[in-house]
Amino acid sequence: MDVARGLGRLVSVVAVIAALAAAPAPALADCQLAPPIEEAVRIADLVFVGSVTAIAGGGRSASVRVEEVWRGGAMPAEVTVLGGTEPGRPMEDDRTFEAGVRYVFFPFVVDGQLVDNICTASAPWVEGFAAVRPADARTPLPSATGTASGPLAAVADLALPLLTALLIGGAAVAVAVVVSRRRTS
Repeated sequence: MDVARGLGRLVSVVAVIAALAAAPAPALADCQLAPPIEEAVRIADLVFVGSVTAIAGGGRSASVRVEEVWRGGAMPAEVTVLGGTEPGRPMEDDRTFEAGVRYVFFPFVVDGQLVDNICTASAPWVEGFAAVRPADARTPLPSATGTASGPLAAVADLALPLLTALLIGGAAVAVAVVVSRRRTS
């Protein structure tokens, strides 16, 4: 009887192990590990440093204030980086971002959009990244949507309307002077 009981336990253990081995593994991203930062900076088409100012879509879309461009063409001062290729459909290799965090970004461009995922070398900034900063790193293009700040902000916002009014007023005075001189002659 003891042999039968021992054999029964052995069969149960073997069955559990077989079931676990046959179970599907959790899906993992279909990509290779990103290279070390030194190599990634050297081989990437686009690299920039920036701070996430706002997030959407559960952190899968980030508004980023670009601080420096390390590789690639000219970039605007504000960009949006998507954490995956399908914004409405979360995928296993999507990247999420945190507002207020500074990152070094290694995105790729898909249909004119900056896209990032867990397969790139993008990462929250650490001081060691400064050591791999290229000598030709540059600032982004000035922001076209920037707003004035400080004590002269109200004047800056009114500069164009004031200049227009001044030009129209000056033209009206000039016409009035010419007309009055013709009348007196």
